[in-house]
Amino acid sequence: MPHYRKTLGAFVLALTVPSVFAAPELPERLQDAAKLTYCSGMDSPPLVFFDATQQPTGLTVDLGTALAEHLGNKQVTWRVIPFSGLLPALLAGQCDMIADQLFDKPERREVIDIVNYMYSSQSVVVPKGNPKGVNALADLSGLKVAVLNGSTIRTLLEEENKKLAEAGSPPMKLVAYNTDTDAFQALRIGQADAYGTTVETAGYYQGMAPDLFQEAVPAFSRILTGFGIRKDDALLSAAVAQALEDMREDGSYMALLRKWHVESDKLD
Repeated sequence: MPHYRKTLGAFVLALTVPSVFAAPELPERLQDAAKLTYCSGMDSPPLVFFDATQQPTGLTVDLGTALAEHLGNKQVTWRVIPFSGLLPALLAGQCDMIADQLFDKPERREVIDIVNYMYSSQSVVVPKGNPKGVNALADLSGLKVAVLNGSTIRTLLEEENKKLAEAGSPPMKLVAYNTDTDAFQALRIGQADAYGTTVETAGYYQGMAPDLFQEAVPAFSRILTGFGIRKDDALLSAAVAQALEDMREDGSYMALLRKWHVESDKLD
């Protein structure tokens, strides 16, 4: 079984299960390396988050662990960084790959490579009973909405505010937090009227407290989601893509999506 240890603020996953696949070719610096280092915000359940014992867990964590196995039975070190700092950290060489709910957007493709592993969509969470009557984005007019700093939902709601202004309606007040956990907490304690996040994270929190919260806006803005890799690491991008394809062929990819109840987000 895998086991964890914490070293210098980073979480290390020691892998003991041998891969049945030939390891894809890696960049020279990683060929004999014992570990891969992943950057993650570690606060987007059910993809990347800490469990009750403060161990990294989630779909993306499981996929990252499996990829490290396919790439030569390597250990995984998790470097935890706020979401808005993930791209700068990767470009600065603080990690080999971003392993988070990273949406595949053209502006990101300009600076990094992205190897997709699933789809994601956006959602808006409100208190149970939907006291403010939020059924569409326009219904957020004049409300206080908590979002994750640097997230796609923040950008989408900023665009919605422009539409509200053009229609002569009061804009929503967006309050950005450094972690999804803090944004959700703002909704929970009544500091926000709504919480903008992904469908996957919304479903997780709703499942944790079904009597307290509900999704208010139908899922929107479906987008590919992937691992982020530096453009000068083309061999690593190719190796990760090959390993993911191996996992799709042997069924382990779908097994992990089913484990985390997100099989509808599978790649086409």
